[in-house]
Amino acid sequence: MIQRLRRMLSGIWSSVAFRLTLNYSILALLTSLLSLMFVHYQSVKILESQFSRQVQMTAQRMNAHFEQGGLAGLTREISLEMADHVNTDTEMFMLLDPVGRMLAGNIAWDPIDAPLSGSGVMRSVLLRGQPAHGYLVARKLRDGSTLIIGHDLRDLYDLTELIRNVSLAATGVIALLVLLGAVLFRRVLQRRVEIIRRTANQVGAGKLGQRIPAHPRQDEFALLSSDINGMLDRIERLMHGVRNVSDSVAHHLRTPLTRMLMRLRTMDWDTAPRQDIRANVDRLSAELEDLVKVSEKLLQIAELESGARRRRFESVRLDAIAQDVVDLYEAVAEEQQAQLTLQNHGDAPLRGDPDLLAGAIATLVDNALKYAGDDARIHIETAQTTKETLLTVTDNGPGIPPGKIERIGERFYRAHRQVPGHGLGLATVKAIVRLHGGQMTLSNAEPGLRVQLLFPSGLDANMDSQ
Repeated sequence: MIQRLRRMLSGIWSSVAFRLTLNYSILALLTSLLSLMFVHYQSVKILESQFSRQVQMTAQRMNAHFEQGGLAGLTREISLEMADHVNTDTEMFMLLDPVGRMLAGNIAWDPIDAPLSGSGVMRSVLLRGQPAHGYLVARKLRDGSTLIIGHDLRDLYDLTELIRNVSLAATGVIALLVLLGAVLFRRVLQRRVEIIRRTANQVGAGKLGQRIPAHPRQDEFALLSSDINGMLDRIERLMHGVRNVSDSVAHHLRTPLTRMLMRLRTMDWDTAPRQDIRANVDRLSAELEDLVKVSEKLLQIAELESGARRRRFESVRLDAIAQDVVDLYEAVAEEQQAQLTLQNHGDAPLRGDPDLLAGAIATLVDNALKYAGDDARIHIETAQTTKETLLTVTDNGPGIPPGKIERIGERFYRAHRQVPGHGLGLATVKAIVRLHGGQMTLSNAEPGLRVQLLFPSGLDANMDSQ
């Protein structure tokens, strides 16, 4: 039983939520105690000030009676004060003649240590034969007699005791509430954290589709859950991408590798003419180089989709990059008797990698030249809006059948298989655009294909927002 209790207490104390709540609660408790101490101190000072004023006023009044009626008049006034039943249980009087004999009063006290300057002191006395503690003022009169006036501090001590008891009770209640609040807060926080931990364990076990349930109240945990869900969405996309790459590589590389292996096995290295062997080796080398290019493309796409950057994004102008690409492909277009035009609607600034952006535009132009063939008409257009920077490439080729346009951009997918290629060009463009926080849209231009790249205007798009 003791071991179980010890383990339970150890588990509670190991909770960060419990310790955090307890620390703040202790701080609140200390703040409350300091406030109570301040109230106690100020209450005592106010009562002391009231007693002092009351005693000083009574002393002045008695001094005035002495000036008018002498010592006999003062004695008479003191007797009347003690007999009027007004504050008689707290008022203190003592009148001594010049030789120290008591003429009137209700206290017994040796005033030898009392200052006669009129300043107040707190002393223990006998009030009507009972021990009491009073605030006393002693004055020396003109004739050498001594007048002592005081006030019983019973009310002050009662108030002090009341405040002390209230403080102790409040401290106990606050301490209890502190512990109760720490335990309750720990349970609430642990419940919210447990949901996140359970989802993380399920994802770690391979269930990539698991997500943290949305909470109706948008507090810190809801924002954390949203960020974690976004991270899990991205991880799931990347994992699916890895699987797709693996499947695609296994499917598209197995055939040419098998073909090359069969060609190597069927070659007659001993009797075949040297020219035939050399021709077969050249064909094999060309196919291997082609496979190397495909592998490099796949690695580039994987790197882009992971969000990795080879260089920091900088401020660039998409219209200037497009102009450089057009200047580069003008000779190729003339050789194919194609027409390549560019229309810039003013500056088109954004933040990005100029080499990657130039590569994306070059890939689009290359694809348009390949699919549109001779007499191709390729038009590039850049524009800038308040929120987006746009680049559009339109050709007059065969376009894409409506049922296949959604799959364009997948690795190794080709809508027109009669045209040589590997189906990685637009996948690379799509990955570059997503790295810049943009998106790629395709539509039929009738005739031809229209590819539009949309980028955030002037933003550092470092995350995949899709």
